Amino acid sequence: MTAPVRTIEQAEVRSGPVVFALALAVLGFSLMQTLLVPALPELAHSFEAQPGAAGWILTVYLLAGAVTAPILGALGDLHGHRRLLLVTLALFAVGSVLAFFAPSFAVLLVARVVQGAATASFPLALAIVRVQLPAERRAAAIGWLSGMLGLGAGSALVIGGILTDVVGWRGLFGFGAMMALASLAAVARWVPRGHGRRVGRLDLAGAALLAAGLAALLLAISQGSTWGWASPAAIGLFAAAAAGFAGLVLVERRTAVPVVDVRSLADVRLALVSLVTVFLGFVPYLFYVALPILLESPAGIGHGMSVTAAGIAMLPSAVLVFVGGRLAPALISRVPGGVVVSLALVVMLAGSTLAALWPSSLAAVVIGFALIGFGNGAGFAAASDLVTRIAPRDEVAAAAGLNGVLRTVGSAVGIPVTGAILATSAVDEAGLRALFLLAAVASLVAALLGALIRRA
Repeated sequence: MTAPVRTIEQAEVRSGPVVFALALAVLGFSLMQTLLVPALPELAHSFEAQPGAAGWILTVYLLAGAVTAPILGALGDLHGHRRLLLVTLALFAVGSVLAFFAPSFAVLLVARVVQGAATASFPLALAIVRVQLPAERRAAAIGWLSGMLGLGAGSALVIGGILTDVVGWRGLFGFGAMMALASLAAVARWVPRGHGRRVGRLDLAGAALLAAGLAALLLAISQGSTWGWASPAAIGLFAAAAAGFAGLVLVERRTAVPVVDVRSLADVRLALVSLVTVFLGFVPYLFYVALPILLESPAGIGHGMSVTAAGIAMLPSAVLVFVGGRLAPALISRVPGGVVVSLALVVMLAGSTLAALWPSSLAAVVIGFALIGFGNGAGFAAASDLVTRIAPRDEVAAAAGLNGVLRTVGSAVGIPVTGAILATSAVDEAGLRALFLLAAVASLVAALLGALIRRA
């Protein structure tokens, strides 16, 4: 066999420092997804906000990330991925500092929107891996980056609880600012300069339609259970989202350099990977929202644990997300990526089923959630690897950005679905069992979709 041909850029890059810098950047934004969950009651008290309003602190971060990630990814394809990654991390730092000094709830929400731009770190990092690293190093690098996503989201529940108890909620944003600055310095130091791979200008019309469609959709999903799914506001937002996405398809099909290349979804493989990614985002968030309730509720309903103890109980899952992401490259080198995705989702199915059968057993819940973490880490690493292999070389960041949007949409759907099920069936063993069974069904459907990728 002939050795893979390396570009001049790839021959001069030291992979280790580059992957470390990119992994640090991805870890920072991932931590901020769930770092504030333990502090929501304190935040609501500090700003005299209703508990439902406090949930917007999480929602606006997801909204901002879903809207900005594909746009910043497309800008990276045009003007250089490293340059846009530095801009993204600078925005993350600014948003963290603004949140630290926020005098009001409105300012805090604005700060979270600015922070949300950090979601673009992942697609930009994937594009840098594809362009800068030699072929034999890419799968391992993607495994590191994917593992950091789950490690950050899971470990943040423990870190957030401890920091909130010790220094208060403002310390969470101070921690976020330090992560952003450390990532900024590492990327500036170790990631080589690159150049834009596409020629053209940002598709402003497509960006506006994408932003409008996503904002309307996620707002409707996040507030539907509060307003009522049949309320005029919810129906109007769903209609606005449908109109925005329809307009996006029409515009992007006629644009030379689209912000979201909807034509790529004509590739059945990418379409299937995209659907699977929605489920990979959806299932873990059912547990992120429900498990703290189960673990911290008084005995008889839950396990009567403290915030910090509940976070520690969830920590094995965070560690195994990272392990799954790291093991995925070795699996991908032996079997097709679609098979790895399906196997990972079967593991998530087993974990969800275990938790559904014995929600009153602490051991069953911890082990079940750990299996979900392992499967999620491996599944998302394999899906990300498939995106980088299938997408054209000069459109990797935009394709990965779209994939990240779909993961965020899945996560955003998981939050209100959990609230709606628990509100309907009450926070008891039956309600939690119904929620975990939904996770099992979703994992099964996604596993079947993953099995179709290889056939496609």
